[in-house]
Amino acid sequence: MLNCCKRLRAYSWVMNALLVGICAGCGNGIFNPAFVNTFSGGVFPLTPGPGADFVLVRVVNETSQVAEFTVTIERDVIEVDDDGNPLVDDDGNLITRPLRETKRLTTTNVSPANELGVLFDCSTSPINIVGLGENLLPTDAAVFIGGGGTGGMVGFGIPASTVNPLSRAAGNFGCGDTIIFRAILSTGVTGGVRIESFRLPGSTQPSNFSGPSTFVNLQAFLESQTPEDQ
Repeated sequence: MLNCCKRLRAYSWVMNALLVGICAGCGNGIFNPAFVNTFSGGVFPLTPGPGADFVLVRVVNETSQVAEFTVTIERDVIEVDDDGNPLVDDDGNLITRPLRETKRLTTTNVSPANELGVLFDCSTSPINIVGLGENLLPTDAAVFIGGGGTGGMVGFGIPASTVNPLSRAAGNFGCGDTIIFRAILSTGVTGGVRIESFRLPGSTQPSNFSGPSTFVNLQAFLESQTPEDQ
């Protein structure tokens, strides 16, 4: 448990630092050039790539108002007993259950604060679904438009039915990819806002950076942490 706690604390700290880098440089890409390793010509890592165990989700607000995106992932986690031992069924197969994780990303309509990103670790257990809405249901509010921002968000909700969740099993994404959700003004749709989704495959990530990509650096940092009980 101590090992896990320390890793989570380290992960949380570095994740916060990474998100600052993401948020600070969205005007001309996704990362602040001073924060990440760069590629000749000014290209920055746009996906975690095949060398990193993360899925990056970016949200882009191209409306005229504040927009809060409700990003949710679902993965299978192994059930354990009171002693922390994995549970198995009568056939000896591990018993798993679906677990959702939701992040709310509030953006403004002014660059660079109109884009945000969040990383999800896919090394301990694969991510099966990435979508919008707390319960990944078509009736969920995918994006709240208008309101006062984080903590006081009201406004009106755009239903998640306007963009389908992405499934790993269906080949919609994989570990190392970047998924982008964009809210854009559009006539003839609910609330005058349309939501689109895009995928940037990790396999297309340039490999000739001047150093390891930011995502690989983050992964190496997490793996280098010394457990507290050693």
